[in-house]
Amino acid sequence: MKILELIKKKKVKILAPMVNYSDLAYRILARKYGADICYTEMVNTEVFLRNKCNPEKNQFFYYAEEDRPLVIQICGNKPQRMLEVALILQSYCDAIDINFGYPQNIAKRGNYGAFLENDWGLIKEIVKLLSSKLRVPLFCKIRIFEDKEKTLKYAKLFEENGCKLLVVHGRTKEQRGVNTGMADWNVIKEIKSVLNIPVISNGNILYHSDIQKCLDYTNCDGVMVAETHIYDPSIFTNQKIECFTIFKEYISLLKKYQNDMSLFRNHFFKMFHKILEKLPHFREEIHKVKCLEEGEIFVDKIENEFKSIFEELDDLFLQPRIRGEIIEITLE
Repeated sequence: MKILELIKKKKVKILAPMVNYSDLAYRILARKYGADICYTEMVNTEVFLRNKCNPEKNQFFYYAEEDRPLVIQICGNKPQRMLEVALILQSYCDAIDINFGYPQNIAKRGNYGAFLENDWGLIKEIVKLLSSKLRVPLFCKIRIFEDKEKTLKYAKLFEENGCKLLVVHGRTKEQRGVNTGMADWNVIKEIKSVLNIPVISNGNILYHSDIQKCLDYTNCDGVMVAETHIYDPSIFTNQKIECFTIFKEYISLLKKYQNDMSLFRNHFFKMFHKILEKLPHFREEIHKVKCLEEGEIFVDKIENEFKSIFEELDDLFLQPRIRGEIIEITLE
């Protein structure tokens, strides 16, 4: 089934592109636990070209046939060079996505992502060029402006120039880090009401129940989940799963696909954040683990120690990380 047909058929649950976290093994794990579509980590087109246009030599991209439907996300600011990369990568995926919403300082220095948001002429050129030349659909990911009317005009720009699906992160580019705050579902709802292409909502999903709340309110065609997912990879299924169980599954997938200890550590600190509050000495011990086989022994050691000490076992289960106080947004 083609990706746009899938989106027409059901409200989709999408794993977001996350640098250092949306790796192949993790994407396969996410699919087992309810993800309908997965994104790769963002591929910087200039880095890709420096690696001689070879996906296998690009640190941001790994591929397996069972990892479908798959969206490869790219970023950049040079239309022809972005097209050159997208034409190569389209053979490995079901859609290409351009990230016009990345807010980090590295994007500011490189003048890409959310820092192109006021250069509408360049955005039109990029979207029109890629959408007309690719054989797979072109998706785009954006953030909103403080000004609602400007945001609506911005969203329409993408549809008018050939974008086939728009992911809307309901925060401005200034809303990051300690200033993250809440995403604005009201604006996402209005964007959905004025566009004729699928719209995916991104932001404010902490628990499984938030998914349906978002879909009911915004009428979007699906939700994309980022940070919450790496703390709780089971969020799309509403299952109550021990972090030890799912992390051991992840180790098995790492062995099969990537055998990368940096990924082991990245995901360990996210899935085990509640355990590490109770057993903080393991934060240092993990750095002594040199291979995945040792990693399996290490995880068993933590599990045995935790269960032998604590009678209250709620922290065994995957949970989101709550950043400060949760503030309810006003839904209009």
